[in-house]
Amino acid sequence: MLNHGYTPEIARTAFSLLVASSGQARAQIEWKPALVHNLQVALTCQVMLLVYHQLTTFVDLFPFNGARFYARREKVIEMGVNLILMGLAIAGYMFGIAGLMLYGVIYYFLLFGIELVIWWIPYFFQPQGAARRLYNAALAIGTSDFAPGDTLRRWQAVFVRIHARTLTVLPARPGRITPNLEHTILHALTLVTALATLCAYLQRLAP
Repeated sequence: MLNHGYTPEIARTAFSLLVASSGQARAQIEWKPALVHNLQVALTCQVMLLVYHQLTTFVDLFPFNGARFYARREKVIEMGVNLILMGLAIAGYMFGIAGLMLYGVIYYFLLFGIELVIWWIPYFFQPQGAARRLYNAALAIGTSDFAPGDTLRRWQAVFVRIHARTLTVLPARPGRITPNLEHTILHALTLVTALATLCAYLQRLAP
């Protein structure tokens, strides 16, 4: 009786390959819901951050925020610029645009870094000398204030005008920027959004 080369060893090998391939297929099927979940979390965080920023910039919720002390032009610029920058990342994760998804990863971490420069460094430290010059250069980029002179001093004047009378959970430090409750929440949302965006992007790259 001819077996046409069919042996128990071949059968076992074929069965092993079948099991392995079915395991890979299951892994791929399980990976897709995880990707969808991470994308949903990232998008939710991104939209929440945008809505929170626009709301607290436009709506007078004093003493929670200082929107009533903004000039109209300041509001328009603040809301318009951030709508575009945040909206690009949202569009990337909503429609799966690879370039805008990478942009989102970079943008949210960069935004959090800028928030640290503007609010938290001058709360904990008072840079002097060469450190002050370096800090002023970073602050100028973060605030788009490239006028000559001491950028930190100008930012302190803006803080006094708009934010000094708002609510804060941190001990006030005389003569220093103190992050108020509105911006403390904003910065926490930014960090969470940055991490969620990174997780979704890395999950998308996973094999």
